[in-house]
Amino acid sequence: MLRVATVTVMLALAAIAGVHFDAAGDIPGTYQTTWVGNTFGGDGHWVQNSIASAHVTPDGTVIAASDWDEAGRCIGLYRDGVPNEALLQQYDGAGGHDAWGWGTASECVTAVGEYIFMVNTEGELLRSRWSPPDINSGEYVDQAESGEANAIDARGEVLAVARQDGVTEIWSVADLSLTDSFSTGDVRDIAIDPSGESIWLIEDGAIIQRTPDGELLSGEITEAGNPFTLAFAPDGRLIVSDDGPAQQVLFFEMDDEPELTKRFGQEGGLRAGTPGVMEPDKLYGLRGAGLDEDGNLYVALCIGSVHGAGTAIRSFDPEGELRWEVESHAFCDVYGFDPNEDGTLLYGMDEIIEFDPDAEPGEGWRAKAITLDHIEYPDDLRAEGRTGSAFLRHHEGRRLLHTIPQMANGLELFVFEDPPSHIARHSERLLDDGWALHVDPAGDVWRGDASGGVIERYSFTGWDEDGAPTFNLDNPDTFERPSHYTEVGRVHYIPETDTLYISGYTEEMPATDWGLIGAILERYDGWTSEEPERRWRIDELPRDDQDLYPKSFYVAGDYAFTVQVRSTDGIPAKVSVFNAEDGDYVGFMGPGPEVGGVSGWIDMTHGLQAIEREDGTYLVVVEENYRAKNLVYIWTPPSE
Repeated sequence: MLRVATVTVMLALAAIAGVHFDAAGDIPGTYQTTWVGNTFGGDGHWVQNSIASAHVTPDGTVIAASDWDEAGRCIGLYRDGVPNEALLQQYDGAGGHDAWGWGTASECVTAVGEYIFMVNTEGELLRSRWSPPDINSGEYVDQAESGEANAIDARGEVLAVARQDGVTEIWSVADLSLTDSFSTGDVRDIAIDPSGESIWLIEDGAIIQRTPDGELLSGEITEAGNPFTLAFAPDGRLIVSDDGPAQQVLFFEMDDEPELTKRFGQEGGLRAGTPGVMEPDKLYGLRGAGLDEDGNLYVALCIGSVHGAGTAIRSFDPEGELRWEVESHAFCDVYGFDPNEDGTLLYGMDEIIEFDPDAEPGEGWRAKAITLDHIEYPDDLRAEGRTGSAFLRHHEGRRLLHTIPQMANGLELFVFEDPPSHIARHSERLLDDGWALHVDPAGDVWRGDASGGVIERYSFTGWDEDGAPTFNLDNPDTFERPSHYTEVGRVHYIPETDTLYISGYTEEMPATDWGLIGAILERYDGWTSEEPERRWRIDELPRDDQDLYPKSFYVAGDYAFTVQVRSTDGIPAKVSVFNAEDGDYVGFMGPGPEVGGVSGWIDMTHGLQAIEREDGTYLVVVEENYRAKNLVYIWTPPSE
């Protein structure tokens, strides 16, 4: 079995040119690059970071649409568990649209014969030609002006587009000419009947039937839960994705009156069995379902948009057994280690990842659970695409998930349901500003750039009667920041040794850009005592090829790790390592040949985390939004 943001301008393409695999790292001991969160590691294959809708062709190709993919796979073609390498492009990078100017960011896609159609986020109806089943054969042909659209379907010579303004258009497949249009309600999806004599729509939440010129017919389906997508199977059955509490794929015979004859998927989706735990037939966030000519079923899964919680495509044989699966879980999502599991369990914004550091690169991770239930908790901000870095802490036998958003300025708390459930609900938001936020190993929250030139600690004080965590928010512990700082960029506290690491700027070393950790890094011992002592200072942190200081730092065991924003000497997202005892430079690591030497820019304030394992090895997790994963460096320092 295969296992498989608008983000700011700081999100960018990887710096590939000039990378030499043998220069990916220069550090004592040994290290290897691996990854978690995406089926593929970066050799031209990766699974797009979200899916808004998907279409299944008769030959078994899944064509998935996304309104943003960092590396440009906004229209992904997947066959036999492998994605296309040659991306569909409208402008070859020269346009001004999303997807880095390639113009294919879209919420809807369809195909018929040799043509693939999509409506991009600019409202342009694009037509591409391909040679099925060659998923790398797609080439842009032409376009027409339509309007932003929710849904699209094609059959024979007819193409139907449901625009977001309540107008459905009928186009000619052959010459892309508009032949008709009519008004509707809010259409979520659309499917042309195999006979060509009617069109089925999810309109204002109901499944209804219309003629091709818009006349309302008597056909209606009322037993489909919360229908989200429609598709006709090669045998004429109507396939409905139910994104309601059942979380199932429904099959309707259409001979006379529509009749529900089959359901696929465990009823309740992620709520079935142990809540949150993933199994092949536990479906969630259905964004498309269809059958190929051989009766194989394909489902596209994704909760939310852009961030794409739990993005996956699964294929099942006619008996319901999993044939293949591809996954993407880590876009603008930096994983944190469960401190009780020695590096083998990671938590993201909305997933739990099991990790085996001894496995071959890319083979050691498995998505254990999705922690987001968008049915039970529809207002969960993660379902709205919220991104961030995750920090899992244990308090009095309970788990508390802290997440710091991509650009910091606040911290979100998520409380887990009672065991054995792995579902978490949003509890509250702490603080509303600042870059220098930190959750220490004890679960106390630090703000290094609090107003008034102080550093604050908000200590965890327990759980209230409603199961929400409590902190000393009204009376935080307050410490004067060292007087030579004009701005504190980050802090990192080690309670076992009462040690605080501080980075930031001074009058002599002023800020050069936004959101960086700063120009200097210092260690202070006895921080909470009457007279904290500075142990060492790094007078100037490394700069990348764009003269930017590091974006993030983290301390684990005997070492402090920093990561650069862009390439440094041709090495993208370079990780520098310093001795935590004396601040001496140790060496650096960068993406190795296991991921093609590729990484995107680091644009998350907390884009790096690390842990020392019991055997003395270090795991360093680094943001890698470009191809929707996290890099993991496994480093074994030399023995004494």
